[in-house]
Amino acid sequence: MTSLPQVSRILAGLLAGSGRVVSLRDKAAGHDIIVSPDLAAAPEGVLPMFLAAGEAVWRDATGRGFGLRIEADPAALLGYRAAAVTAAPFSVIMLATMEAIEQVARPGVVPVHALDAVWREAVNRIPVAVPPGAAPAAGP
Repeated sequence: MTSLPQVSRILAGLLAGSGRVVSLRDKAAGHDIIVSPDLAAAPEGVLPMFLAAGEAVWRDATGRGFGLRIEADPAALLGYRAAAVTAAPFSVIMLATMEAIEQVARPGVVPVHALDAVWREAVNRIPVAVPPGAAPAAGP
């Protein structure tokens, strides 16, 4: 099983060093907000969306997923947290996720809302675990 803390740490460094900001559309307020690289790469941040997009890239290339497991978490930024990736090595997860990010990146920005469609499909496809005592999240 690949280490999520390692994926998170390396992705945060790549985002920080990219010269791009990560922007997240606040639908309630009607504007974009900037998300720090650390929060973007955190399991309770944008990482579940990035991993779902990376898994879609890998699935398109190979027909197989990462074994991505996400859990409902009302305290998480998207209402879900990345819990595990169990079916691919670190290098595959990172390269596919970096490719997914590059596909939506623009000069100076990674607009996370550009991944909405792949994220919604992943939430519908991936069995979402609900930790004991937690209510399921309503969705992003």
